[in-house]
Amino acid sequence: MVEIGVNIPHTGPLASARFIREFCTSAEDLGFDGLWAVDHLVMPFHTDSLYTLARRPAPIADGAVSALLSPNHEMVTTLAWVAAFTSRIKLGTAVSVLSIRNPIANARQLATLDMYSGGRLIYGVGVGWLREEAEIMGMPWENRGARCEEHIALLRALWTADGDLVEFHGMYLEVPLIDPEPRPVQRPIPILIGGHSDVALERAGRIGDGWIAASMSPERLAEKWAVVRASAERHDRHPERLRLHAELSRRDNRSLAELLDTYSRIGVDHLHLSVHAPDEKGALDELAGLAEEVVRTIR
Repeated sequence: MVEIGVNIPHTGPLASARFIREFCTSAEDLGFDGLWAVDHLVMPFHTDSLYTLARRPAPIADGAVSALLSPNHEMVTTLAWVAAFTSRIKLGTAVSVLSIRNPIANARQLATLDMYSGGRLIYGVGVGWLREEAEIMGMPWENRGARCEEHIALLRALWTADGDLVEFHGMYLEVPLIDPEPRPVQRPIPILIGGHSDVALERAGRIGDGWIAASMSPERLAEKWAVVRASAERHDRHPERLRLHAELSRRDNRSLAELLDTYSRIGVDHLHLSVHAPDEKGALDELAGLAEEVVRTIR
């Protein structure tokens, strides 16, 4: 049975502590399975970086990032806030940009969040596309794919350490003996790899606990999921143990029921939905409508 999650409105004009709380508690009460947050620490006015998650890389207009996201409440802080007033629903990142985050600080924040939430965290990650964001954060951009893989290895080393001390020696990260506490409830927290390039799909199959995809047609999703599974097989992993998280395509003319059936046949484990209403009442009404149309239908 496909799980159904919904994206938290922690960016954009509806983003406020009061409404985020009302929206998330409503989602849990309505039976949704997950709440998902997005990640940008910096919203540069001008960028030469191309947006790479569409079918073809596309330029970004000046001020477009802020126009879409502002106010942009930080992802991990938002999920900690949401964890405090929910009890059942899973909490996920779609996706966390590893190239803008310090690995040690990230490990501690995520372990703390998983502990506070009782083991409800799902960690979707990507290498990032916005070079200017990393530069403003003082983080290296070159070799970010290899750096992010090492970042993931460090997270797992800290989260699963058996002893009182742990050390890590990599190509980019050198960590002497340190105390690994706090450890998360989940040992380790599941890590889903995002991205649609060949190297990202290969990485998801090789080291991920699954693949987390952005919005795309079910047909394109199926093609890329096959690449992830093939990568897992090449690296002597079990493809059936990988999880597939996808975002509902809003540009598809098929009925929602038909789309859900198609996603299910592809093997989607968790489907993310977004609410697009322009005001709070409309957002809550749309959320309730989605629950009626999707969640209860699936159940």
